[in-house]
Amino acid sequence: MNNKKIKFGVVGVGYLGKHHVKHLEKFDFVDLVGIYDVNKGLMQKVSSTYNLPAMESLNELLKKVDAVSIVTPTKNHFEVADKALNQDCHVFIEKPISNSIESSNSILNKVTKKNKVAHIGHIERFNPAFKSFMEQNHKPLFLECHRLTKINNRSMDVSVVLDLMIHDIDLVIQMINSPIKDMIADGISVISENIDLANVKLIFENGSVANLTASRISNKDMRKIRVFEKQKYISIDLLNKQIVEHSANFNENKKLIFNNQNIKIDHYDALAAELTHFYNCIINNNTDLDNISNAIEALKIAQQINNIIQSKRVTK
Repeated sequence: MNNKKIKFGVVGVGYLGKHHVKHLEKFDFVDLVGIYDVNKGLMQKVSSTYNLPAMESLNELLKKVDAVSIVTPTKNHFEVADKALNQDCHVFIEKPISNSIESSNSILNKVTKKNKVAHIGHIERFNPAFKSFMEQNHKPLFLECHRLTKINNRSMDVSVVLDLMIHDIDLVIQMINSPIKDMIADGISVISENIDLANVKLIFENGSVANLTASRISNKDMRKIRVFEKQKYISIDLLNKQIVEHSANFNENKKLIFNNQNIKIDHYDALAAELTHFYNCIINNNTDLDNISNAIEALKIAQQINNIIQSKRVTK
């Protein structure tokens, strides 16, 4: 790894922002120069915990850094990213990239104009289990994704589609490299004013089908994908970072033989890997726009799903 240090800041030090601070503060290739949050009490608490400067304003922080993690509520992503790019900062924006396609495209345009590195924090792309799966040649015919979380107070201001399901949307469009032909979606509100449980069926032009379920009203956490292919299916446990491959083949006597194989996976922290990747892209001037383009595509699909669900709610 290049030994050049970059000056880094974190905007938003809530639940996820604190994880950014925790990792960045340990990296020897980063100089974490400060943090900023509109919640002054929270900012001071994190500042004291990690012995970091708490900035009086966002502009004060942006003037002192080369790169910034934007871990604010989604509705503020565009405003903060725009200001950061205007200060010639590289930007790491937690998912989803923004709350609209228009503002997301504006970020992309400015990133291109400024020739800066932008990374959208779809952390599951860096999950060891997903990375291991993608290293092999697969031809999915049918996928099932289940993403469940225990009830909590976070992200209730957005639909579960934008909060949780968007992770699996992002993974699925990488696993099935084909345009979506049709989608069927349903969802309900249970504990918030937004959609808390959603299910969608995505039908792709190449014939593949993906069935995605996301819920934030579960009594347990689950992040699983099952991939069905010709004569096999693969169970990917993103939470526990495990892959089991189940296969069925005929032997020379035309008897069906079943085999289960645990795939070896190297365990590591996905956020640490993601932040390291962001650093390497900055150092190597790797402004590849696939990351941000894929994030916009995932947001576009998520919004389409939301619109389908909302249209049904209005007519009921």
